[in-house]
Amino acid sequence: MPVTRLEICTEHLTIDQREDLLDAVWAALRISPGMVTADGNVELVLRQCGESVAAEDAPLVRVNEIEYRNVTPERLVTLMKRWSR
Repeated sequence: MPVTRLEICTEHLTIDQREDLLDAVWAALRISPGMVTADGNVELVLRQCGESVAAEDAPLVRVNEIEYRNVTPERLVTLMKRWSR
């Protein structure tokens, strides 16, 4: 099974937004940036995504190159449940 790459784009994020998203990932998957889940299925990366991220789209999360815009921690949990099955 290929590793699912979860990228949180750091552009236009407040510290609180970033921490809330990271807390949601930690609660669901028990990983921090740079880590892979114990089962080897999900990798978490914080990265600068470049000019493709407009302020009104943040927070922007990519899952295997598919972009999700305006992601709240609750929506991120829903997304993780969807692709971690």
